[in-house]
Amino acid sequence: MTQAAASIRREPYFYFAVAFIVAVIAFWPSFFSKLDTTDAAHTLHGVTATLWMTIPIVQAWLISQRKYDLHRKIGYATASLIAPVLVVSGLHMVQLMIVRYQQIHALRLLKFTFLDLSAMTLFVLFLVLAIVHARRKDIDGHARYMAGTVLFALEPALERIFVFYVPGVDGFATALYLAVISMEAILVVLIFLEWRRGRVRLPFPMALGFFALMHVCMTPVASSPRFAAFADWFAAIG
Repeated sequence: MTQAAASIRREPYFYFAVAFIVAVIAFWPSFFSKLDTTDAAHTLHGVTATLWMTIPIVQAWLISQRKYDLHRKIGYATASLIAPVLVVSGLHMVQLMIVRYQQIHALRLLKFTFLDLSAMTLFVLFLVLAIVHARRKDIDGHARYMAGTVLFALEPALERIFVFYVPGVDGFATALYLAVISMEAILVVLIFLEWRRGRVRLPFPMALGFFALMHVCMTPVASSPRFAAFADWFAAIG
């Protein structure tokens, strides 16, 4: 077995499958069970997000089968085709959310706007760094940055887990913070596991710092008139 394949085998890819199952359960009431009545924009974003969460599972299996060429081809296709559609459709979802804010002026929608725009920015950064590390033959770093992109997609799923399945959660305003706290806890565990292996790589601490920053800053940023003006501008693009 090559060193790269051995490294991939040590990765906790089981968690990718768990994240995918959580996402399907979370979005079942609002998306998967209503595909026949969902508009094209939400369908496109939902399908590309779902594909993104399945790709690490497929890619890990390909590595375990030593199908390296197919792994690379799928990786290039994913980065050049699925990722741009996912990001652009996600930005459009944010625009729709801002329009909703303009109608009902619920502060939680500006919190989601700030979180989602920040998460998509970091998603793109992690994807670029994953590609850079792959080209440097740093498979360990590549795998962790790709794991980070999945973690950003997991947070919205956790919000819906709390809203739809946890008694006592009174809506998305509360679920937002519960999901962020859950992501912080997940990342602390992942960093601990890294430490146990003897080396903590940058991606998981970066992601933990991101969610901690969102935890602290979402309310003051969303309450800022300047951010509200920025949101109005952003919603008008296109």
